[in-house]
Amino acid sequence: MTITAWLAYLAGSGLILHSTLLDYLPGGSGLFILQKGAIGESALWRGSLYVHIAGGLLCLFSALPQLSRAVVRRWPSVHKIAGRIYGASVLVLVAPTGFHLAFFAKGGALGKLGFLTLAVAAFHTTLKGWRFALPRHRDMQAHRAWMIRSFAYAASAVTFRIYHIAGYFAGLEPDTNYVLCLWLSLLGNAAVAELILRQKRQTASLPIQLQTES
Repeated sequence: MTITAWLAYLAGSGLILHSTLLDYLPGGSGLFILQKGAIGESALWRGSLYVHIAGGLLCLFSALPQLSRAVVRRWPSVHKIAGRIYGASVLVLVAPTGFHLAFFAKGGALGKLGFLTLAVAAFHTTLKGWRFALPRHRDMQAHRAWMIRSFAYAASAVTFRIYHIAGYFAGLEPDTNYVLCLWLSLLGNAAVAELILRQKRQTASLPIQLQTES
């Protein structure tokens, strides 16, 4: 990942953390819960929401070391620890609660389907990536490929907000903007991940001399 993309992801994660603290800490606005109406009073729904938020922040920030080649190469122990935190946060916290919360998402059927798809895709890709890192099934090339896909879905939390803000200033109707940006983030990030993997495969197939020159 280039330094520009890394900084953009860091900035986006920081903004999510900032808005989360403003909304959910004691004394915060609690606007999102208020907007949910009766479901916002459900202890089960609130529990899923708070676990999802905490897991999401763990997921976003534990991914940061994984995106730096320097960290991965120089401090492999940091890569392993951060990777375990990332994997556990997605598999145990983010994806299961995201699946539950999706049934109450905004945007009608398309909104619900989008978040259900995101939860299932994030769980599946992360589980595959985790499996290929285990000694019994070790395949580091497959591990990296599946974790790139996993991160693409995790990063939709950042790209969705970028698109949503852009849609707001473009004057899109709120419900249309919400659903459009959700699917654009979901499918767009998945497409970018596959393009990155395709480029890596093409580079790997080149003679070593050409790889060095490129």
